[in-house]
Amino acid sequence: MAPSVTPPPDELRLAGLVRPIWETVLGRPVTTDEDFFEAGGDSLTALAVASAVSRATGRPLPAGWLYRHPRFEDGVRSLLQAATAGISAPVTQPRQGHHPLSFQQEGLLDVIAHIGGNHRYQVAYAVAMDPTVDIGRLQAAWERMPERHPVLATRLARHGGERVQDVSTAAQPALETIAAPGGGAGQETDRWASAPIALDEPLVRVGLVRGADGVRLVLAAHQMVMDPWSWGLLLQDLSALYASPNTEGAPELAYSDYARWQRTHLTGDTYARHLDFWRESADGFPADGMRLPGARGDAGPAGPAARLPVHIPDARVAALEAWARAAGASLFEVLLALFNLAVGRWAGTDDVLVASATASRTAPGTQDVAGFFVNGRFTRTRLPAGTVADLIDRVKQSWRAADEHRELHLEKTLFDLDRPDMANVKFSLNTVPGLAQLPVLGGQRLRAVPVTGAASARRHLSVGLTRVGGALAGAVTYRTDVLGRNAVAGLLGEFDRAQRAFAAGPDQHIALTNH
Repeated sequence: MAPSVTPPPDELRLAGLVRPIWETVLGRPVTTDEDFFEAGGDSLTALAVASAVSRATGRPLPAGWLYRHPRFEDGVRSLLQAATAGISAPVTQPRQGHHPLSFQQEGLLDVIAHIGGNHRYQVAYAVAMDPTVDIGRLQAAWERMPERHPVLATRLARHGGERVQDVSTAAQPALETIAAPGGGAGQETDRWASAPIALDEPLVRVGLVRGADGVRLVLAAHQMVMDPWSWGLLLQDLSALYASPNTEGAPELAYSDYARWQRTHLTGDTYARHLDFWRESADGFPADGMRLPGARGDAGPAGPAARLPVHIPDARVAALEAWARAAGASLFEVLLALFNLAVGRWAGTDDVLVASATASRTAPGTQDVAGFFVNGRFTRTRLPAGTVADLIDRVKQSWRAADEHRELHLEKTLFDLDRPDMANVKFSLNTVPGLAQLPVLGGQRLRAVPVTGAASARRHLSVGLTRVGGALAGAVTYRTDVLGRNAVAGLLGEFDRAQRAFAAGPDQHIALTNH
């Protein structure tokens, strides 16, 4: 038996810092030869780990750090070897005043110009909270939030003939108190959150809705300044300020710093290199997207939407996760591959292109900053003749190869490629670390409650899934001016059959297309 080798002291120290971070995110003990993605990690939880490791070690980590070093031991050694040297990071700038738009914001402006005014470009989130909450204390806590996250006091303006972010105290939202007149808090929350938000007005509103069925804290914001990860950050900070009004430790950076970083870091040859990757990936694919069964061809870039529920039971999720670990893939990569298979069978094609949401907090220091970071990218898959395992490996390799190019915003990329409507199908697994367990505020843990979504959609079809206990639940949103309910139900049937086939054994040979 070979003698065991004791790692050097510096490696042991770093391992002691990194191990509890892995174990917190993965929810179980880890060994030195553990693979993060085989253990159930995905792109969003990888960012959460990178953020925490950066804070614990004081070392900025590059995009794709865990993809390059997925084994625990290798990741620790990469920190020792100064693998992060020379990484560009945003620089803190004055908070108030005019700032450039981020690529995400620029891409969204392109979408708004392309679609027009018949689509709602805002998001809303709500939590149920302790009805005995001290409103005065909550308002005082909220008043400090724009100090920590200046994006909350933002609107768009014109400066020098260009659109810019305008951060000012005049745009700082006050916490409104709203009484539900004769109805429940849920109905009033939907009504209040649906009020339109104009770009030249403050882009964030926050309210406390009181009704016979409880109290809800609701935030409505234009997509220009908010995403789900940011909502989780806001709740954590609000909880901390409510518990201790003198809490310090605001993020060093603001969203405007990130936008400036993009404008200096992702320019010239760097931007062209990233864009060339996506241009090559899209080459030869129909510019107006996949041909979907029964789709009407006269639809515009956005239209009315409806939803059908999607549910994957916990026993099947456990089986999928077990096979994912065996394949060295994440659960998301497995589900994306199976969704590609389902779409290919449903649409009768072996050339499938699917957009997916992804986090873009790749710049060091941005993991704790609120703003519009959420991004998307597309994965194009040629369905192979072979096993489902072959398909999963192909999708996994494609997804990971694209990871270093994910900083380019999907919508901006599509417009720069002159293909704004190419990614008409979307699949996302929403695993936002900050929303996995909400904080306690006022002696009671906050509980997420739904807010009625927009009645229109841009994609022809979009599936979004979220963890609910051991199961996955969500919905497929589809354009009713493009697809009928029965056609969409047919896709869900194919998706269910693909899951069953993989859970039964990924090495079996199956027909990957219907034609």
